[in-house]
Amino acid sequence: MIFEYIKFKNYRPYYGEQILHFRGRKKEPPSAYKKNIILIGGLNGHGKTSLINAIFICFYGRRKFKAKEYEELLRNAVNKKHLAEGGNEGSVELAFTDHTGSYAIEVVFNHRDLKETRRIYQLNEEMQKVREIATTEQAFFEFIDQRIPMDVSQFFIFDAEKIRDLVGEQDSAETIRAIQKVVSLELYNQLLKDLDHISRELTRDLKKQVKDSDIEAILDRADEISDKLDKYKDEETKIDEQLAVLSDQVRHLERERRQLIAQSSATKQELSRWIGEYEEKVNQYRAFLKKFKEKELYQLILLPAIRQLKQNIRKEREYLDAKYKEKMQFAPYEQFIEKLLEVSVFPPLLKSQKNQLKAKGKDIWAQLNNIQRSLLKEDVNVIHDLSNKDYHFLLQYPEAKAQNIRTVLEEMKKAEDMLEKYRAQFDEAPDAVDTTELDEQIKESHQQLGELRQKKKDVFSIVRKLRDEHTKLQREITEKQKLRDELGPVEKKIQLLNKLRSATQEFIDQVTLLKAKQLKLQVETIMEQMFRKSEFGEVKFHPEKFTLTIYNKEGQEVDLMSRSEGEKQLIALAMIWALTKVSGSQIPFVIDTPLARLDSIHRSNLVQHYFTKLSDQVIILSTDTEITSDFYSELAPFIEKSYILNFDEEEQYTKIEEGYFFEKVKNPWLV
Repeated sequence: MIFEYIKFKNYRPYYGEQILHFRGRKKEPPSAYKKNIILIGGLNGHGKTSLINAIFICFYGRRKFKAKEYEELLRNAVNKKHLAEGGNEGSVELAFTDHTGSYAIEVVFNHRDLKETRRIYQLNEEMQKVREIATTEQAFFEFIDQRIPMDVSQFFIFDAEKIRDLVGEQDSAETIRAIQKVVSLELYNQLLKDLDHISRELTRDLKKQVKDSDIEAILDRADEISDKLDKYKDEETKIDEQLAVLSDQVRHLERERRQLIAQSSATKQELSRWIGEYEEKVNQYRAFLKKFKEKELYQLILLPAIRQLKQNIRKEREYLDAKYKEKMQFAPYEQFIEKLLEVSVFPPLLKSQKNQLKAKGKDIWAQLNNIQRSLLKEDVNVIHDLSNKDYHFLLQYPEAKAQNIRTVLEEMKKAEDMLEKYRAQFDEAPDAVDTTELDEQIKESHQQLGELRQKKKDVFSIVRKLRDEHTKLQREITEKQKLRDELGPVEKKIQLLNKLRSATQEFIDQVTLLKAKQLKLQVETIMEQMFRKSEFGEVKFHPEKFTLTIYNKEGQEVDLMSRSEGEKQLIALAMIWALTKVSGSQIPFVIDTPLARLDSIHRSNLVQHYFTKLSDQVIILSTDTEITSDFYSELAPFIEKSYILNFDEEEQYTKIEEGYFFEKVKNPWLV
């Protein structure tokens, strides 16, 4: 799927009709870079969140929001300036293309009635509306969920600062189901449930037909097990609902605790931790600069001379090759003209006349034999006498990669300033804020979550045993039916169904292991590229729980929740990367504030290795402080479109303008 455009008409901060095109319709010349980035810049409060919510509203409507939250969205959906002028309606229109065609979803908001009207249109290749597709609300939601299911959207449209919560919520029932849905495992499990349902129906039909007492007894037992299975599946569903409610409660308590801590001034404990973190940063920067000075600085100093030498010897070699080629082409002529000029004539020719004859004859010889004489364009002073081995060695001599040391020095200066600031505040800092009551509530909730998860595990074990027994009974029925001369159509269906179910279960088990291995490999690969330090060792993806576990170099499990906020964000992004690559889905990403909490090295790693390779379309919303001019230069070859959301203080609405904050930055690959 690819987003084509989003059109605002008097929607929230966007007055009048304004449009963001996510890809160009004109054919571009071939490029070595995959242009998959749409960069949208805007200061806080200029409309980035409104843009993300517009996408959610178009796709999922009120399903995506809580009741009060959606009422508030409807109440503020129409632009205030438009309302002041007597207007009543605003709208959002989102267009996209997938393998079935191009479509536009239009949502019109009525301010007076606080309601929305939703329409979907089919588009032609020029993105013009061809016809309106008549549909019910349920059919529309099924149409969308076939493309990006609502519970899966959290992995493709998200605020990068909030996505780090995925690290702590990865073992929740909702997250596990969403992950399995992304990698198609939920589809296989649903197939298994459908086969079980068909098996129960056929077994009931068989009971009506068979009169043999032994088979009837087995059928009664199979019926009893089916009833128990239904009972335990209902219990499992209730446990999932309780887990969802309790998980929300835990998230609310933890959010309240974080807010309480954030509102209080920095404590000695926090300052001590911050001082430690910034001391580590400063030491890392100093180690980096020391390594750079010892190993790379001299190479950078010699880089211009090395490049000039390569250019000179290449030019000399081209000149010598051309000269030799021309000499070989005119060798027969030289022999001919020398013999000719030795012939005695009267009156004898002067030396200048012989030279003219030789030069003119050479031109005529070149014309008659179709010899190109443009090989030697200019004389070159050859000063290097090199063998082929030396020549190729010099051409292939590695060049030092230029690094932006200024950025590292600026980051180190900032870290040193922060370190000095926190050291100065340490003596006067207050003690830690008291969160004992909240901690107890969180501890108790986690204990309840653990009990519910254990209960669910026990129920799952019982269900598995009952299914195994049910399968065993089905085999017994089939074996007894073999004693009869002929098998009826129902018996044949049950026999085939049992084989199909066994094969399906084996397939699911193998696919689950395969998906877990693929996820593990993808997480390891991207983490090696994104993290600047290699303290992480093995990565495991549990095939039954479908959760991520990371071990350090000593083989000890890493407590992911104790990592810094930036590291948790990177780990969550690594999980999303793995899900995308394993699923094979080409779904557009919309990422808000992706670099806010990351230092320059991690930002550079994300820009170089993540965004440009994540998907065919990555829409990045950022402020002016996240993507600096250096990072913009790295992203520039991959940018398809760029915009600025600029709030006009005088007009009191946001204007969408093409370009980015660094309008005067030249694209280096075009220079």
